[in-house]
Amino acid sequence: MFQFLGKKVLWGSMIVVGAILIMFLLVHAIPGSPWANYSTNPRAQQNRDIDATVQRLLNARFGLDLPLWRQFTRYLIADFDNQGNLICGAICGNLGPSIQQHGRTVQDIVFGAPIGETFWQSLFGYSIRLVFFAVLIVIGLGLPIGIVSALRSSSRVAHAISVFLALLISIPNFVLGLLAIIILASWLHWIPVLPNWDDPSHWLVPAFVLALVPMAGLARVVRTSMLNVIKEDYIRTARSKGLTKQRITLDHILRNALVPIITYFGPILMEIFVGLFVVEGLYSFPGMGREYWQAVLNLDYPMILGLTLVYAVGMVSINVVNQVICESLDPRVRAVSQGEAP
Repeated sequence: MFQFLGKKVLWGSMIVVGAILIMFLLVHAIPGSPWANYSTNPRAQQNRDIDATVQRLLNARFGLDLPLWRQFTRYLIADFDNQGNLICGAICGNLGPSIQQHGRTVQDIVFGAPIGETFWQSLFGYSIRLVFFAVLIVIGLGLPIGIVSALRSSSRVAHAISVFLALLISIPNFVLGLLAIIILASWLHWIPVLPNWDDPSHWLVPAFVLALVPMAGLARVVRTSMLNVIKEDYIRTARSKGLTKQRITLDHILRNALVPIITYFGPILMEIFVGLFVVEGLYSFPGMGREYWQAVLNLDYPMILGLTLVYAVGMVSINVVNQVICESLDPRVRAVSQGEAP
């Protein structure tokens, strides 16, 4: 197990470094700079460039005058400043100063809470809470719908559920979010156009928008996995013994169908985390997703790279934990991953 974890951690670290490198090259390929950004900088929009001397001093302050390879190693590993002091990079938890937010460190912006508030009022705390609510909705709706669809696979109800889930999966979450705003806020006036995020009831709509598509995917996986188990001989034997339908469903069908379902939880969590970009931007939710959009618009290089690092580490961690759980539940998965015959 420790050897397995070591390999996964090493492989995950390589993926994180690769993600940071790709994002670093992409953001530096965008035309312009944080000081001459025509999308959000009022001076640039009015064709009034910053003085060349000031821009040179700013580039030196944030290390943007260095070669790209040194900027990357400076950010990720370490480098010496003008006074000869060693500055440790992202491997030490130093995500650098934000360019557009008056030099505040990225880790303070993302993980720090306002004065007098708790960690859950930070950008990271808001996003994690929204993900938690979305996961509850995915499990609370996806599992029952999938179970009902599998147990009544030949009924009209099951066919209607299959059509509904297929339609739901085909709709992007930004379309669902816009429809929710138009119908629930503009037409029915059930939710405010400008929500108060201190009120838990205002979290329901973004949480549902974030959860609906993953919920549909989970329900389909539950249905398919249970139908595969229902066809097995031991299910027929359990029925011949006179066991109740509830016991057969819980102890024999659902229990043996768990591994594919749990395996799918990894992609579900990743899909929810990626959906934060759209949902938080759409509803002006004060989390990491909206901050990512603002950083891209402002060409805030350290903020973009810092949030990319947070997302990459989170997704790699989800993948490793998911694989460990699956291999613990079913030894055949471990045998396949090690190249042995199941």
